[in-house]
Parts: sequence; structure tokens; C-alpha cells
Amino acid sequence: KYWYQELQEWLLENGFEQSKVIACLFWKKIEDGSKVYLLDYVDDCLYYGTNEATLKKFEAEISARFDLTLMGQAHWYLSTRIQQTENFDITVDQSRYCLSIIRRYLDTVGCANITREHSTPLPLDFVPTADDNSVDEAAAAALSTEYNLDFASCVGALIYLALTRTDIIHAVNKLAKYTRRPGRSHFNALIHTLRYLRDHAYLGVTFYSDVKRSAIYKIFERTESLQAILKDYFYTLSDSSWNDDVDHGRSTGSYQSYYMGGVVDHSSNLPDPIALSSAEAEYNEACLACMATNHLAMILDELEGKTEPRKAIPILLDSKSAIAMGNSFRDTKHTRHIMRRFHYVREGVDSGRFVLCWIGTDDMLSNIGTKQTPGPHHTLLTNTVLVPVNDVSIAAFIRLVQYKRGDSV
Repeated sequence: KYWYQELQEWLLENGFEQSKVIACLFWKKIEDGSKVYLLDYVDDCLYYGTNEATLKKFEAEISARFDLTLMGQAHWYLSTRIQQTENFDITVDQSRYCLSIIRRYLDTVGCANITREHSTPLPLDFVPTADDNSVDEAAAAALSTEYNLDFASCVGALIYLALTRTDIIHAVNKLAKYTRRPGRSHFNALIHTLRYLRDHAYLGVTFYSDVKRSAIYKIFERTESLQAILKDYFYTLSDSSWNDDVDHGRSTGSYQSYYMGGVVDHSSNLPDPIALSSAEAEYNEACLACMATNHLAMILDELEGKTEPRKAIPILLDSKSAIAMGNSFRDTKHTRHIMRRFHYVREGVDSGRFVLCWIGTDDMLSNIGTKQTPGPHHTLLTNTVLVPVNDVSIAAFIRLVQYKRGDSV
């Protein structure tokens, strides 16, 4: 707390501006037009500049005021690896953090070692329900001892891993509901998720210097109705299942926001209203997607120095009925009951802030966060959203997995 206050005061005194959207972001515009940006988390700072001389001057000034270590080009930040290629693409991944989770929780788990490859984050026959909860916390503690697995701790680690692993957000969303009194089926599902990560540890997110090389751009390029948004580099995909929550009848929704071809925000969630139709479920999730998109847009506007809010941000849905609900202020007997807060979409469209676009179900990448899809389709979505990453420890890790499977090495 005191470090942040000291840093904040010094930055503001030296001409930095503080973001009104996220308080840990600061920037300074120099007279020659160059800028310096700084992102602070506790005592870890990530900074960059648009001019080498400006950056060197900033480093000298902050080093004179604080006892700190300048570590050069950023390769790691908060357990996330940062790789920049010669063409200025940037890839971030948490592969080593993923491996640490596997070694901490899976390698010591108290059950049989299943060596076959797991192609989905959850078993396809797993039904997440509170009916499978342990009868009390003592019974849950007994299961934790039997499996030698701290359920809540493991799920917490997976929540952080999911920041760059869009492929597990649905599984983490479901498992996180049972951290208080998990039952045997929940423990088995969590172990399945860990085995999936063991078999798919090296995945990350790439942001492209030329968005035309990204997978999502190629989807837009082959879709005639999306040709108009090819010029955009910031957009959100929103999708929802319907009535899949067996405990309360709610619908699992998911959105993914993209910038320069890579995911910058995502969520798998259960909106509170119980949707009476699949179109209503899609519309409810679109509301959450628009709220999240608006927040990101405000950050981008600050970073880019825009004085006016950006307009016509594409929100992509695969439900034409939900798009019709968002584009019209007319209520019917089927939509009158929807709470006013969920007409945030309509108001955003009416003000020109958002534009709703249709995308085919086969290309709806947010589908990965709404339901457990079969292995081949899950792999297709994963390989579209994420990219494989290289690591010097890959060969050693593969040999270890082969050894535990009993394969020849």
C-alpha cells in the first residue's frame, strides 16, 4: 500500500497521468510527442516507451528516486511469459505456471494414474450439480484427504491460469461452484481437468502486428456478412447455451473480446435471469459482453489518446433473434419481462456505441465457454483461439509424461 502511494505521488508530480479506468496504469506524454507507459502491480512494474531516449531518461529518473532493479526487456510478468518475434508479434503464455499446477496437484493425487490422452477439460458425461455435493464439510475434508487434493486451492490456481487459457474457462466456471463441499464426482472432474492440462500445457495467446495473419481475421474474411468489420481490430464474440444449469435452470454464457487478433478478455458465466428462450439467453449474455467491451474500450481510448468514445464496436452473435431484440426498442409479449438493465444492449446500439453482427455457429469461438464440446470440436476451437508455444523444457516434460505412461523413450 505504502509503496503504491509513494510511486503514485512521484509519477503524478513528474507529469504522469493516471488512468480513470484502471488505477494501476500511468502514462506521460513528452513535448516531442513520445510517450512512456507504466503498469504497476504491488512492487512489480511493466513499462515501455515510444522513444528509446525518452525511455532511458525515465529509467534514470525513477532509479534516482527509488531503490529498484531494472531488468531490461520484459520476458516474464506475474508468472506470464512474454515473447516478441522479429515481425513484432507478441505471445503471452502461462505454460510454466501450468506445469507447476500439474506438479503440485496432479503428481501427488491419491488415485490411479490414467495415462491416456485427455482431449477435453471435463468428462463428456459430467453433469455439474449440487446434488453430488458432500453431505457436510467433514465429508468433503475426508474426500480431500483420500484424494490428497485441496479442491479449493487447486480451483483457485486454475482461475489464474484461465487468464490466458480460454480452453478451460467453462470447466473452471463449473468446478468453482463446488469449492465448499465438493463431492466425489467433482474431485474426479477436477482430476480430469488436471490431466487435460498435463496433455495440453503449452498454449498461449498471440497478438499480431498485422491482424490479417490472425485466425479470427481469416474467419471474417471468408464470411460475406462480416466483410464490413475487416478493418476493425477490436471486437467481441458473445454466445450462450440455454437452460443447462440443472440446479437453477440458468444458462451458461461466454464472451471473448479480441484486440489485434488475440483474446484480451473473456468470461464463462451464469447470468442471473432464467431465460425463457434460447434467444433471451443469448441476449442476456450479450448485455454482459457489451458491458465488458465498454470497459475495455475506455482503456483503449485512454491509451490511444482519444477524446471522444469510439463508435460502432462490433459485437458478434450467432442468434439472429437476439440481434433483432437488440436492434429494436419494440417489446413483445415475449420480451416485456426482461429487466431494464439487460436493455443496455439496445441503448448501446441506439447511441452508436455498438453494432450487432451475425456470425455462423460453426465460427462462434465463444462456444468454448458455454458448454462441454466433444474432443474434435474442442480441439478445433482451442487451436483457433490459442497458439502452441515453445519452451526449452518441453522435451524434458514430454519424456517425463512418456515415462509415467510406460512408453518407450
